Amino acid sequence: MLPSGARDLARAVTEVLDRAGLTHGEPELLWGPRRLAVRLPQTQTATRPTETLVTGPPAAAAWDGEGQPTRAASGFAAKHGASPQQLLRHETERGVYAALRLEQPARPLGDVLSESFERAVAGLTFGKMMRWGDGEHTFVRPVHWLVALADREVLGLSLFGIAADRWTRGHRVLFPGPHAVPSANVWEDVLEGACVTADPQKRRERLSGSLQGEAQRRGGRLVEDAQLLDEVADILEWPAARAGSFEAAFVAELPEPVLRTCLKHHQKAFSVRDERGVLPAFAVGVNMPDDPQGHIQRGHEWVVSGRLHDALFFWNEDRKRALADRLEELDGILFQHELGTVAAKTRRLIGLVDRLGAERELAAELREALTRAARLSRCDLTTGLVGEFPELQGVVGSLLAHEEGSPNTVVAALRDFHAAEECSAVGDAARVSRLLRIADRLDTLVGCFAVGLVPSGSKDPFALRRAATTAVRLALEEPALDLLRVIDSALDTYRRDPDGRSVAERADEARPTLVTFLFERFSVIAERRIGARYDEIAAVRSRASRRMLPTDLMNRLQGMQGFRSSDDFLALAAASKRVRNILLQAAERGEPARIGEHGDQLTLAAERALGESIRSAGERVQAATSQGKYAASLAELARLRPTIDRFFDEVLVMDEDATVRRARLSLIAEFDQLANSIVDLSELVVERK
Repeated sequence: MLPSGARDLARAVTEVLDRAGLTHGEPELLWGPRRLAVRLPQTQTATRPTETLVTGPPAAAAWDGEGQPTRAASGFAAKHGASPQQLLRHETERGVYAALRLEQPARPLGDVLSESFERAVAGLTFGKMMRWGDGEHTFVRPVHWLVALADREVLGLSLFGIAADRWTRGHRVLFPGPHAVPSANVWEDVLEGACVTADPQKRRERLSGSLQGEAQRRGGRLVEDAQLLDEVADILEWPAARAGSFEAAFVAELPEPVLRTCLKHHQKAFSVRDERGVLPAFAVGVNMPDDPQGHIQRGHEWVVSGRLHDALFFWNEDRKRALADRLEELDGILFQHELGTVAAKTRRLIGLVDRLGAERELAAELREALTRAARLSRCDLTTGLVGEFPELQGVVGSLLAHEEGSPNTVVAALRDFHAAEECSAVGDAARVSRLLRIADRLDTLVGCFAVGLVPSGSKDPFALRRAATTAVRLALEEPALDLLRVIDSALDTYRRDPDGRSVAERADEARPTLVTFLFERFSVIAERRIGARYDEIAAVRSRASRRMLPTDLMNRLQGMQGFRSSDDFLALAAASKRVRNILLQAAERGEPARIGEHGDQLTLAAERALGESIRSAGERVQAATSQGKYAASLAELARLRPTIDRFFDEVLVMDEDATVRRARLSLIAEFDQLANSIVDLSELVVERK
């Protein structure tokens, strides 16, 4: 919560300054476990004096016949703290009005901030909030002090009943303080003297170096973990590190993922390894520079040893039962009260992957592995290890499957089952893992959308945005996979389940919303990966109303991006939009164009040339499109430019003769169909030079 809290604090303060017109430099964000801070260099210390002209009632209503101010004039003047004698006549486009020149004197920085600082900062929200004292105030933690300085001046601010001053607090044990801060530019120096590092990057670098040194002293190197390093750096004010050890038997008897999870999640400890593997040692971040009596080290070793003993006990107990024998126990675990138990979800997943494997024409052994992985996918929920270490869900399943001699494809699929991004499987195992994860995410999405659990704002309790993003991202690695077909297969699994038929009925209604949701996730991925623009995404989406093949959509986008910069793009897009308008207007008059209706009625050379170009280009476009070469397809379409330009120069589409008119409408309808066969050109924003 600290980095986001510092960003929110900076935004709250800068918005106050910006509204007042006070200039400032780029905010510098600083934080620690006991403080949030923002430093704003080059901040203007006072507003500039201003003069504004405020108009009031018309002159005829402000002064009577003898030139004396009326009640309307007096009221207007009093409203602005002026006397009627200060009124002047101001001529506007609407006539002459009474007016006042109001001078706003310069206001010091402290006065500007004091008006809305507390309201802005007290309004910040965090993932977890606290109340203290009599419960009047709510914030991420109780506020004990407030430092607010502009150079050497203390700003007259307050927060939760605490008045700002220049006194900060240091390290809880080494230099608690209070410590005076003479001026804003030495705040960090004062804290460093009191054993507090306020810069998060400096803390991270200091901690990393200390941890690496401790690992080297244990004869190994630190196992890197950026997320854990950030977390530990933010719970320390004066980072240092200590190393400890544990019984070597744990390295031999516990799988490495279990051992490392024990260290990380229960003690915030980093593993240590050498070229042979994990060592019976660990490194931890501490908030003290030394440990002369060894109390800190012994304390960590005592806790780590206890947790590893627990893990080893559960590991040995869990191995006494086959993973598949745990499937029935999933009937006692609720997934969602309308969607049934985890066992019901697993049965749906088995049916879905069986169908998906057949449609993808997987080899028999891969289909068998996919079905087995689906059956075992959530069985480790009933193990003691996952009960004690929820972070190991999926990992424990893969470890137990490996112990039981399951194929590597099954083990890899279980290991990656809960992952959102990373995938350790390769080759056939990666394909089994992809299809299993896609099927599971889409089953979740179909069910949750059916029962109304659609993400709204920040509310997404079942992590459906992440599930949809994962499904789309994985589908980009599986050529020609139609996600809409998988959705329909998932719906069918609900229909076949006697307990799921009511869900299936509602899922049919929710299907359009879910399809839109998936396209939104694809749009985000396309924007990040290839910089796709909103109109480009809309252009390819309109060609995919009945299917959603992420690989095909991405190929169309990339082909269009290359074509869009060509010289013929503007002309083709403009001609396409002109044709579309003519066809729409004709349809509104009751003359819809029918492709193939022109027959041999094209008599003009420009008509015959366009017809021949459409036929020959159509063959080349179809050949390139069948191979997924969309850039080549669009280049072929661009070659229609001369003939369509000539057609419009020499031919009047809306001829008086109805037969001729229908033939020409039919011809340009053929052009429209072909020109928009790859992407919908009407969706593109044409930037004319």
